[in-house]
Amino acid sequence: MTVPAGRRRLRPPPLGWDSWILLAALVVQGGVALWLGGRGWFSGDLLHYYVERGGAPGGTESLMAPHASHWQLTLVLVYLLPFKLVGLTAYWPYLALTVLVHLALVVVLHRLLRRLGCGRVASLVAALALLTYGAGSEAFLVEAPVALTSSILLGAVAMLVLVRRDADRRGSLAAGVLLLVAVTISLGGVVAAVWVGVFALSRGFVAMLRVVAVPAVAFLGWYAVWGRGSTRILLSREDVLQVPESAAALLVAPFDNVSGGWGAGPVLMLGVVVAIVVSARRHPLLVQAAVAGVVGAVFHAVVSAIAQVPYGIEQVTTSRYRYVVLALLLPGLAVLLDVVVAAVARAMDVRTRRPALVLVGVVACLGLVHASLGQYRVGQSVVAIGDLTRTHLAGTMLASEAQEKLLTDAVRGSYISGEDLERLADPALRSELPDLDPSEQDRLDAESNYYVAVRGEELELAPPQSLDSDSFTPEVTGRSSCRTFQATNATPTLVLTSYLGAGFRFRGPAGSVTTVLSRPDEDLTSDPVTWRSAPDEWTYVATTAQLADLAVTFDAGGTYTFCFGS
Repeated sequence: MTVPAGRRRLRPPPLGWDSWILLAALVVQGGVALWLGGRGWFSGDLLHYYVERGGAPGGTESLMAPHASHWQLTLVLVYLLPFKLVGLTAYWPYLALTVLVHLALVVVLHRLLRRLGCGRVASLVAALALLTYGAGSEAFLVEAPVALTSSILLGAVAMLVLVRRDADRRGSLAAGVLLLVAVTISLGGVVAAVWVGVFALSRGFVAMLRVVAVPAVAFLGWYAVWGRGSTRILLSREDVLQVPESAAALLVAPFDNVSGGWGAGPVLMLGVVVAIVVSARRHPLLVQAAVAGVVGAVFHAVVSAIAQVPYGIEQVTTSRYRYVVLALLLPGLAVLLDVVVAAVARAMDVRTRRPALVLVGVVACLGLVHASLGQYRVGQSVVAIGDLTRTHLAGTMLASEAQEKLLTDAVRGSYISGEDLERLADPALRSELPDLDPSEQDRLDAESNYYVAVRGEELELAPPQSLDSDSFTPEVTGRSSCRTFQATNATPTLVLTSYLGAGFRFRGPAGSVTTVLSRPDEDLTSDPVTWRSAPDEWTYVATTAQLADLAVTFDAGGTYTFCFGS
C-alpha cells in the first residue's frame, strides 16, 4: 500500500453541504457540552495542578515531574494563565478549553477523511459519531480528559500535515514538532506518535523516523531522568491474565455504543477489517490511515488495560478511553461506511430512493436520541462527582480549622487527593475559591474519607474513649493489652468513640473492612467506606475525627485478635 514518491499531492476537496451540516452540529454540540458540563466542577487532577504546579504558593512539584506517569509540561504551562487570571473561582474557562479541543478534533478528522478521498456521506457520518459520542462524552463534559484529547488532536493535525504535504521533509518536520508537543501533554501523545508513525511507515522506514524520532527521543529521555519514579503498573499475576480480554473489551466498546449498545461492536470491528481489505486499491491512503488507526487503538487499549486492570474493567473501559479509541478508529469506520454507501447507491433506483432517504432519516434521529441520552447520563455523573469534590473540600475546611490530622490521601477508586484538599483549605486561598458554605455533614463526609485510615502500615493509635460491640465473645473492653475474641456473626462490628482520635490494630480472617463515621448527638452519619485488609496479618485502624463514633465492620466471622493503644 506504499504510495509512489512522485504522486501528486491531494488537493483539498471543496466545501459542500456536508461541511455546512457539520458546522451547524458543531455549534449545537458545543452549546450542549458547555451546558451539561458546566454543572460539574474541577477534577482531582486539576486541583493537584493548582496546589502543586504554579497555581497556589508553596507548590513543590517541578514541571518535569510525572503525574500518574504522564509528562505534562505543556499542559501545566497552558493552565498557568487561567490559574493566574481566575484561580478556581470559575469553572467555565477550563471546561471551554476541553470543549474547543473536542470540536477541533472533529473538524480536523473530518478534513483528514475528505483529504484521504473518503466520500461526503461517510466522512460526515463518522465525524458526527465522534462529535455526539454519548458514552464517551466525559472527554468533553469535564476538564480533566483534555490531557488525552489534546494529544490526539495534535496527532490528527500531524497526520493532516503529512497528507497535505505528501510527507515531504518540511511536512515530516512539522509533524514531528506537533508530536513532540503531544508527548509533553500526556501519554496520549505516545499513542498519537504510534498512530502517526504507523501511517508514515507506509512511505518507508526513513519517512517514519523523520516523524517520530524527535518525540520518541525526547520522551524516552524524560522518562529516563524524571519518569521512572512514577508507575501505574500494579499488576498481579491474575491481573496479567485479564489484560487481553480487558483490552479487547475497550477496543470494541465504542462501536457497540454508537450502534445502540446491542452487542454489535465485534461485528462492526470485523466489518472494518473486511472493508479495509476490499478498499485497499480504491482508496490506498484512506486504508493506510485506517490501518494506522487500528494499530493506535490496539496500543491504547493494551496500555489502558495494563494501567487500569487492578481497579476493575469499569476503569479500563472508562468514558474518556472509549472516546480516544473511537477517534483512532474513525478512519476505519469511514472506510466501512464508504463501502456501505457505495453498495447502497449501486442497488438503489428512482423508486427506492425516497423510502431509503426516509429510513436514513429515522436511523439518524434514533442515533441522535441515543447519543443525547448517553451525554445526559454522563452529565449526571459529572454533576455527582463535582458535588462530591465540593463537599469534600468544604468539609476539609472545617476539619482543618479543628486541627484534625489527615490520615489518608485518597480512598481506593477516588481521584480526589486529601492532601490537595488540605492545601486548598488554607484560609489564605479562600479568595481563589468559590463560596462553598461548609456544613457539619460536609465535615463528616470528608473525615470519613481522609481522617480515617485502615492499612497494614503502623499508625499512632490512641485508645478509644469507649467501645460498644455485641459481635464478639468475650466482651471487647478496649484494654491496652492484646486479646483474642470469637465473632458471634458473619459480619462483626466494633464501635469506637473518639474524642481527639482513636484506633486499634487487629489480626483476623477479614479481607475487607467497612467504616462509618457518625456524630449521634447531631444525628449525622457518613456514607460507608470499604478498605482492603490482609487476612491473618496485622491491620491498623485509626481516626482523628473529634467527638465522633467510628463503626468498623469486618467482612468475615471467626477468631480475631485486638490490640488497643500504642
